[in-house]
Amino acid sequence: MTGALPFPVERWLEAMGQPAEPFTTAVLEGRARFRREGKGLWLPLEAVMWHELGRHHVVDLRVGFGPITFIRGLDGYVDSTGFSRISHTLDMGLEIDQSAALFMWAEAILFPSAWQDRDDVDWAAIDDATADVSLPFGEGRVSARVTFDQGSGFPARFSAERYKGIGRRPLEWIVDYSDWRATADGVTLPGLATVTWSDEPGPWFRMWIERANPGADVDGAMARGRALLAEAAADPTR
Repeated sequence: MTGALPFPVERWLEAMGQPAEPFTTAVLEGRARFRREGKGLWLPLEAVMWHELGRHHVVDLRVGFGPITFIRGLDGYVDSTGFSRISHTLDMGLEIDQSAALFMWAEAILFPSAWQDRDDVDWAAIDDATADVSLPFGEGRVSARVTFDQGSGFPARFSAERYKGIGRRPLEWIVDYSDWRATADGVTLPGLATVTWSDEPGPWFRMWIERANPGADVDGAMARGRALLAEAAADPTR
């Protein structure tokens, strides 16, 4: 992080306070649901999100009701490479890299320890409630805009131009944060994250965050991500 922070970012840090001990990993747990194309019935989703904050990210996905599982998936951004495996289908490519990097940062940015001591994360003021942030993405950069709640000072929205899939153009992707509170781990986070694509009639994903697990061991999850990448490299016809 270089230069002075914009006013709304400074106000957020003051409202949050500093963690007793900085940590570099976290595992987000909670309840989630989604619906295709922002319409139709909401389906239950279990999502466990493993972070080396601001560097690597692996997500375990399970769609099902109770003990019945319909679909399992593994998404992530590891070693500057994005991937999305749903059942036996694996998507990779430049669009997935960018999309996965933004997904990672939309969560990691909520932990100031992910970026406060880095010189490759740059904030720029827009006004008293909004700031742009430039984030590392492989050998390049991705940009996002963070809007802050005028009352609480906490982030209320993260938005960016994100690829929706391979061969598709970037669209505005919006993550709204609400119900900020201290988790059982003592970490201050939004209780609810709601995700919307600008070309859809309504939100397609909601997650109620219950735990942050700061400092958790994420080595196993990262190893699974790297194993998937090695498998893909060994079989280019996947």
